[in-house]
Amino acid sequence: MVRYALLGLLRERRDYGYQLKRRFDERVGAIWRLNIGQVYQTLRALERAGLIAEVSDEAEAQAGRRMYRLTPKGARVLDRWLERPPTRPRPLRDEMLIRLLVVGPAGQGEALTRIGEQERLYKRYVARLVAQRRRLLRNGSADGGFGELGLEAALLHGEAHLKWLEHCRRCLEGPGRDERARVGGDASGCE
Repeated sequence: MVRYALLGLLRERRDYGYQLKRRFDERVGAIWRLNIGQVYQTLRALERAGLIAEVSDEAEAQAGRRMYRLTPKGARVLDRWLERPPTRPRPLRDEMLIRLLVVGPAGQGEALTRIGEQERLYKRYVARLVAQRRRLLRNGSADGGFGELGLEAALLHGEAHLKWLEHCRRCLEGPGRDERARVGGDASGCE
C-alpha cells in the first residue's frame, strides 16, 4: 500500500522523502504514521523498479537530499492499481486471535485477562479517535475531508474490534458454556 501512496503523491508533484512522509501523514492523519525508514526503503525499491527517478539538482545533492519524480512506467503501474477492483477482503491477522489460540481452552482465566486488557486498550484508542474527530469537525479539514474518512475508518475498526472482544469474553465466561460445548454450540455463535 505504501508504494502506491508514494506513487500517488509523486504524481501530484516531485518531492523529497521526508516531505513525502509529511504529506502522507497530513492526508491520512494519526491512523497510519509512516516510519521514515519505511519511506526511504520503499523509495529505493520504486527507483530500482524504474517507477520513480531521482531528479538531478546539484545544490540539493550537496545538501544530501534526493528529490524524486514519477516515471511514465510508475504512472502506468499506479493507474492499473487504481483501476483494479479489490479482489477480496483482507484476511484477519490480529494478535489477540493468535493469543487466544495459543492460550487454548485450558487457559480460560488467562484468556479473559488478556481480553480485558485489550478491551481497555481499545476503549482508550476509540476515545482518542472520538476526541480527534471532534477537533477535526470543530476546526475544519484542510484536506478536503480525506483525513476525516481515514479517521472514521479507524473509529469503525476500533468499535468492531471492541464488539469482537466482547463476543469472545461472553463465549468464554457465558452461562451454560459447558452445555454448549456438549451439544455443539448455540445460536450466539459461541462454540
